[in-house]
Amino acid sequence: MGLFTTESLVHLESHHGVASARTLKELGLSSHVIRRLVANGNLETVLRGVYRMPVAPLGLEARCAAVCAAHPEAVISGPTAGRLWGLRRLPRDDRIHVIAPPRAQPTVAPWVVPYRTLALHDSDRVVRRDGIVMTDRPRTALDLTRSVPSRDLLSIIEQVMHDGRHGEQEMRRVAVDWLTPGRPFVRRYLETLCDRLPGGAAESHQEAVVGDALAAAGLRGLERQYRIDLPGYGPARFDLAVPSASLAIEIDIFPTHRETHGRRRDDWRDDAAVSIGWRVERVVEDDLGDRLAATVRRLLAVAHSRQR
Repeated sequence: MGLFTTESLVHLESHHGVASARTLKELGLSSHVIRRLVANGNLETVLRGVYRMPVAPLGLEARCAAVCAAHPEAVISGPTAGRLWGLRRLPRDDRIHVIAPPRAQPTVAPWVVPYRTLALHDSDRVVRRDGIVMTDRPRTALDLTRSVPSRDLLSIIEQVMHDGRHGEQEMRRVAVDWLTPGRPFVRRYLETLCDRLPGGAAESHQEAVVGDALAAAGLRGLERQYRIDLPGYGPARFDLAVPSASLAIEIDIFPTHRETHGRRRDDWRDDAAVSIGWRVERVVEDDLGDRLAATVRRLLAVAHSRQR
């Protein structure tokens, strides 16, 4: 370890044990020293011109850092960026997906998948302190349109809006400049965004699924994350609501709803809603999956009865 400079060790520690040869030289290591470190087993080649410390795990972030160190023009995107953002409903693909300029050849490594295009604004990139350059949340959702089915795409859009506090205008902006006949996935993304229910972003995949299923079944006036002041309770927010029918629909999939404190708070809110003429319907885990269609029929019947 005595061959490393303090600066090079600090960089390696903050960049998942990864650094390019150019960076190592800028931090005081000569080509001869780098070769000695490789020969001694203190460094090993990850990609051409990029090294890693074998003691550091070669996980997702380390591989992303290696690609970005080897190819500054590449931007981590798609399913990989989705994992870095912690998005749900992602395809099972552990390869590193990147956006690269046309005719670029980021690497021949089989675990790197390039998507070559100029359709990327600088404002859609995020540069992390660990050297990873990746797409921001809205652009990540757009790119995932090419990898996930429509219902999962809706869920991802809802999560991006919720986690990043993005409005529909921001989500739309990332796509409108690239709407061309050669990019049908952009149209599908915009159509999915346009079809989402009014109101706040869904907080769970199950909430997105139930809302989408009810809307597809023809339930009118449905809103997400409906805010209301309840007497004796205060400000409240229903997962789904049909204000014209004074009907609230709660998706109880989180464990807190089954705990004593959570149940008491739910009961308190339900009683307050009932006191001003609302009805609260709760959807639990057993109401989803194979029973989703029956659950939708039940909720439709309640809504239509109250609307009449």
